[in-house]
Amino acid sequence: MQLKNIFKLTALSTALAATLGLAGCGGDININAGSDTVTPTAPTPPTAPTQTEQQKSYSGFATKSTTMTAVDGKEVWVLKGTLAPSTAASTITTGGQDGDKIVLGNDVVWQLDGAVIAGGDNANAVELSILPGTKILGGSDSYLVVSRGSKIMADGTATAPIVFTSVETALGQEGKAGQWGGLVLLGNAPVNTCPDLTNCSASFEVGNHSYGGNDTEDNSGSIKYVRVEFGGFKINDTQEMNGISFAGVGAGTEIDHVQVHMNNDDGFEFWGGNVSVTNIVLTENFDDSLDWTNGWQGSAQHVYIRQADNASNRGIEADSNSDANAVPMSKPVLANFTIQVANGTNSGGDDAEGILFRKGTGVNTYNILVKGDVDSGECLEVNDDNTVNNANTAELTMQNSLIDCVEPFKNAKADAAEGRTLALDVEAWYKGQADNLVAAADLTDYMPNSSSIALTAGKADLANLDARLVNANYIGAFDGTNDWTKGWTTAIHDDVTPTPTALPVLTSCPVGTAASAATAGLYKDASITLICTLEGNVLSNTTLLAGQNVMYKIDGGAVVVGGDNTTPATLAIQAGTKLFATSNSFIAVSRGSKIMAQGSATHPIEMTSEEDVIAGASGERGQWGGLVILGNGLTNTCPDHNACSASFEVGDFPYGGNNNADNSGQISYVVIKYAGFKVNDTQEMNGISFAAVGSGTQVDHIQIHANGDDGVEFWGGAVNLKYVYLTANFDDSLDWTNGWTGKAQFVYITHEDGNANRGIEGDSHKGAMDTPVSAPKLANFTILPGTDIANASGDKGEGILLRVATAGELYNVLVQGRKGTTAETESGECLELDGSYAGLVDNVNSKTLTMSHSIIDCNEPFKYSSDNAATADAVNVETWFMGQEGNSTAAVTITDGMPAATDTTLLGTGKDLSTDDSFFESTNFIGAFDGQNDWRQGWAYFPQ
Repeated sequence: MQLKNIFKLTALSTALAATLGLAGCGGDININAGSDTVTPTAPTPPTAPTQTEQQKSYSGFATKSTTMTAVDGKEVWVLKGTLAPSTAASTITTGGQDGDKIVLGNDVVWQLDGAVIAGGDNANAVELSILPGTKILGGSDSYLVVSRGSKIMADGTATAPIVFTSVETALGQEGKAGQWGGLVLLGNAPVNTCPDLTNCSASFEVGNHSYGGNDTEDNSGSIKYVRVEFGGFKINDTQEMNGISFAGVGAGTEIDHVQVHMNNDDGFEFWGGNVSVTNIVLTENFDDSLDWTNGWQGSAQHVYIRQADNASNRGIEADSNSDANAVPMSKPVLANFTIQVANGTNSGGDDAEGILFRKGTGVNTYNILVKGDVDSGECLEVNDDNTVNNANTAELTMQNSLIDCVEPFKNAKADAAEGRTLALDVEAWYKGQADNLVAAADLTDYMPNSSSIALTAGKADLANLDARLVNANYIGAFDGTNDWTKGWTTAIHDDVTPTPTALPVLTSCPVGTAASAATAGLYKDASITLICTLEGNVLSNTTLLAGQNVMYKIDGGAVVVGGDNTTPATLAIQAGTKLFATSNSFIAVSRGSKIMAQGSATHPIEMTSEEDVIAGASGERGQWGGLVILGNGLTNTCPDHNACSASFEVGDFPYGGNNNADNSGQISYVVIKYAGFKVNDTQEMNGISFAAVGSGTQVDHIQIHANGDDGVEFWGGAVNLKYVYLTANFDDSLDWTNGWTGKAQFVYITHEDGNANRGIEGDSHKGAMDTPVSAPKLANFTILPGTDIANASGDKGEGILLRVATAGELYNVLVQGRKGTTAETESGECLELDGSYAGLVDNVNSKTLTMSHSIIDCNEPFKYSSDNAATADAVNVETWFMGQEGNSTAAVTITDGMPAATDTTLLGTGKDLSTDDSFFESTNFIGAFDGQNDWRQGWAYFPQ
């Protein structure tokens, strides 16, 4: 997930507005040279401006954007109009142009302006090459056309896919269907709308581009490891863009490992042609996921189709021509499809359905799996006389396939009004062919379980049946072991279906929860009508669906997701979901399992206490547990990391291992309030406990408010955090120990007077041989400690304490304490090093514990403490701090953490870590905020 764009582009917009404002000032510039006579000198010949590498490469066919300077840290270059051959010298470095070859490099981000057309119609042909990892943006009227005779060579890789997406996503906004157009490939292959294929110019439905011909082997290039997202703008009720349109595209074209996601019309559509496609992913597309007509005779194998509830129509819609004599007849070969049919109807009133064969199409299909749901429409339908004739004459066949649907079949029926005279019993037709099944598919998500009949009932020797196929003797797109979608697709792996802008009204609770009607008047939110309870051990993938009328109750103690490195499960939580927990309850995610809590700026996820949602009650610290994430990362409490099962302090859940890249899922735009119940004097719950959680886990935009113990705590691991808001937590806002080596940037910490201890408490280990040593890398923190008044545990409000042998790097940190004259009006010490364990002093001396480009603005800025006489006063904290680059004790002025835009003490004085570490955003300021952008807006809870 790229978080950089939102903030860079906001700053960019301000800078651009300022530039445009200056450009409009007008007026002459007058220079008064005084009364001296000046003898003019010969003018110096102008120096040719120095061009950047991108200008040298791309200026011949593109222009640098004047509205979006940078996306993902790269310049944006704009393509417009027709791309034509050039007679100029080659400009290709990373990208560029050489004659008829145009290369879109991955050193910039590309933007389409309107219809961008590669080459002329069978004239002025070009080869448009796109390098792996390249991103192409489309606006509301933009799409890319590859003309007849030209080629596209878009060859990404599994680790560096090529991505076509919308401008909105580059601006940090939510990706939605229809935000731009799509790709259009126009070829010279046969199409049955042309009576004379030697003189064929069929007209594409958008833009009147020509396609079709008599060359079945025509080559339009190659598209591999490519994603096409959020396309399909609508022109009118009959003209809409598909994700990728194949119009008369020939068999010489190579298409494999391609995903179309959330398109507003079809995912793939074929108008005639002979192109074959493999390893295709079509997800959440509005109309038909795969659509063919007008004589397509290619093949498709290993295709995964997943529809969106209340947003999709058919998995496959297959036509040839209303005229049975039109040639060639559509007759592709399909093998190894998995189609997951959605529930409900889309906004056009169309039911979600599986496969519809109609308008005289033929097809030979093998190893097709169709999985329907309770509210799905029919999963297999045959319609109209010409198609029935094909079914009765072996032009239309289906073998070794599996239908698992509540409504499996829909018959063809005679209908005089529609001109149909023939009927077909589709169930009998289907069951009458070789080895077809109507049975349970036995899947986990889209993958067949080891007990699934799909793994053993497929058609063998497919390659002997058709040379375009590979042998895959299982039903469906997957063999149960190898997931070919990993690494290059989006919105598949533990991702939650994107939430619409307005949350829906739910009529039932999701599978895995228990439903009960909300008692009238019980809850503060009168719109709540449904309570869905989650308790016990969650051993299968469960999604908590967001709804404007529903809340989820966490009850019965620990809700444990998965088993410890066995029975992995994913708890997915949609954006906008609200959860509350009873007094003894919390959520624990086991090693090997995941939580996918994917909120958004407009629909954050909220986890709070039961008292906080009940009318007449109020939220307070410690009213429920919190969130515990247990990972397989390194923790220095285990001497043998290969056999590690450290015990979590509440519930004895095991954690730890040897994989610091472990992935426990995602927590984004999540607010956790009033957690942290106390078990005893040494066992208390944190807002989020990260126990040996690996860096594969994504954590960003989180808030912990009024927790009964720490806000977030880390026991080893390497998980990273970004955009963290910690408010009014009782003990330490951010606490680490036992070998945490992760990173954090943009953290804002505030305390409640008399109810807090430290902003940061950092530890590592007590044993000299314990590894790894805690060594986090932190940047852009603002800490506002509370007053020097003891809380209920006797701890006073302080800033940062580093102790127990921790190492680490701290940059761009601001600690601003209260500035009174008594304990009731000022903060305690703002920076303390405790050398009770000699390892910390060693880390200071070896410079593995450092702090730079930071400001301590406090009445009591520094403290050194030690209970060990051998190390007493071994470090002078003030000398250590002031001796490092960019540090000071300057007074600063901030408002709710935010400096004024004109500030010169915090702004412009920070260190930019992005040049050395890609995790960090580029900054030049001290503290959590840049003076312009408040990253909390829209999703955070602001305490009164």
